[in-house]
Amino acid sequence: MPTAGLLLSLATVASAAPLLYSEGVATLSDGTPAYRELHWRREASEGAAHWVQYLCPDGRPFARKTLPGTAVAQARGYQLLDGRSGQDARVAVEGSQVSIDWKESAGQPERQARLALPAGAVIDTGFDAAVRAHWQGLMQGQEVRLPFLVPARQRFYPVSMRRSAAVRWQGVPAQAIEVRLDTWYGAVAPRLLLVYADADRRLLEFRGTSNLRDAGGSYPTVIVRFAAPARPQPVAQWQQAWAQPLVASCTVTAR
Repeated sequence: MPTAGLLLSLATVASAAPLLYSEGVATLSDGTPAYRELHWRREASEGAAHWVQYLCPDGRPFARKTLPGTAVAQARGYQLLDGRSGQDARVAVEGSQVSIDWKESAGQPERQARLALPAGAVIDTGFDAAVRAHWQGLMQGQEVRLPFLVPARQRFYPVSMRRSAAVRWQGVPAQAIEVRLDTWYGAVAPRLLLVYADADRRLLEFRGTSNLRDAGGSYPTVIVRFAAPARPQPVAQWQQAWAQPLVASCTVTAR
């Protein structure tokens, strides 16, 4: 986020009530620590303004994401900036249109596109809202098909969601939800597995491709676990964390 935007965001939240804070821990498939996700939400409503900070295993921040408040939580825009690669992704939803400004790394040119927003579209973390919106149908065995935006390819791909099993996650009764692309597009994004608590339908675990590039320029497969529910935290904690500069290097893959 540019300096002016960061200052504006800090000022906007400064007088707000305590934010809801949660944390996810990401590991590679072999258990190697990859990064931590620190999440702040303005409130519990589905489309509340949301900020995510990504930390190296040693605790230094290397990336941040801003998701503005919206009435359509499964298809909202966002801005992601990664201080290591210089990746800068900006997606804006304006009525029935989606604008994409995508820069894969500091050394590559920015690519822009403007697309029509399909009905029922899912953008980025909108999977989370989509699962809860279709919860009853999923629990009844229905397969839900939705168009999913892949910003790097500047197009929507068809995906399907379905309940795969009832599970116990660290002793918590939960449901496993499988998300997959059509076979033709399997190389674009491998299958995702999401685990949600029965009691409050909160995300407990994500298994799939990270939206953050690793040191080799690839998008690693990660397991992100959210062990504790969100809890109120003073705005000052978010302000202090968000004001930290992003580092330019961070080991997020096994050597």
